[in-house]
Parts: sequence; structure tokens; C-alpha cells
Amino acid sequence: MLGGLHHMAISVDPARWDELVARLAEAGVEHAVHSGVSVYFTDPDGARIELIADPLGEMYGTKVL
Repeated sequence: MLGGLHHMAISVDPARWDELVARLAEAGVEHAVHSGVSVYFTDPDGARIELIADPLGEMYGTKVL
């Protein structure tokens, strides 16, 4: 198949990000932390999910909107 969804990013409150990463680990979910603000994991259907602790409109501290 050509094209398709690479991953879905969800912005989360930076104050909760560490807690969410810990919950993934506690649940035995394989995950990878990137740049200290993003965590990637795969949902049960195989879709790649990113939780990012940057506000909407920012990526790694840079305005994107």
C-alpha cells in the first residue's frame, strides 16, 4: 500500500508525561522515549502512537503553527 498513517501524536500535559511513561512501563507496554518529551508505542491494532509533552503548536520547543 502506498501512503498511510505513520503515527498519531497526542499532546499531553508536561506535568503528566512522566506518569504516563511510567504507566506504560508498569503495564509491560514496549515503548521508546525520544528527545525527553516524546514516547512512542504501538496500540493493539498496530498503530504507532506518540505522546508528546509539548503544547499544541510546538514541536521540541519550536513553534510550528
